[in-house]
Amino acid sequence: MAATTLTAPDGTAFRDLNHNGTMEPFEDPRLSTAERVADLVPRLSLEEKAGLMFHTVIEAGADGAPLKGPGAISKTGSREVIVDKLVNHFNVHALPEPRLAARWHNAIQDLAAQAPHSIPVTISTDPRHGYIDNAGVSFSAGHLSQWPEPIGLAALDDPELVRQFAEVANEEYRALGIRAALHPTVDLCTEPRWARQAGTFGADPDRVAALTAAYLDGLQGGQVGPRSVACVTKHFPGGGPRRRRS
Repeated sequence: MAATTLTAPDGTAFRDLNHNGTMEPFEDPRLSTAERVADLVPRLSLEEKAGLMFHTVIEAGADGAPLKGPGAISKTGSREVIVDKLVNHFNVHALPEPRLAARWHNAIQDLAAQAPHSIPVTISTDPRHGYIDNAGVSFSAGHLSQWPEPIGLAALDDPELVRQFAEVANEEYRALGIRAALHPTVDLCTEPRWARQAGTFGADPDRVAALTAAYLDGLQGGQVGPRSVACVTKHFPGGGPRRRRS
């Protein structure tokens, strides 16, 4: 059963996310996000909470439909992993042209609305506005606008241009239903043998800091909200290539 829009006795229209015909606080559109989350979390089953802890790969069908079975990367069909296993966070790799990609995203959210509390699925992606195509690292732009790799943006040394790029990426991602970016990569490029130099802003820490701030401002805004694409600024502290201590 998918979530439907109902009207509460006081006239408030709400989505019946838990399919019980009444409006609980977490379904009340007049409350803040924090208030709704505080009401929702205690209602979740252990299985639902566990599902929120996973972040795995999902595939889009070439025709814009969710996969019904295993794919090239995904081990299970979309319905099984979203409705049966209650997983909510996914990293998408290949996408069809934008109209079909948006159709796929809407279908994925329809599946999520069949879960006990209709928690939306969050779709994330590695960078997909450049030229390098390496699954698990980045994807060539395809139907999206194509920009220099981050190391190329860094060479221009122009935070405002980086912010402009990130604002464009934000608009294109949101049009496809992508609300989380598994980037930027802010490792300092101090090891020339490292294969991921092109995804960094170079070796100068001051430049990296300035460009990272502009990048995050363009994708997320000053505070994460309805028009944001949330960023994973990576990698882990101390990650990436670094000088070994003897």
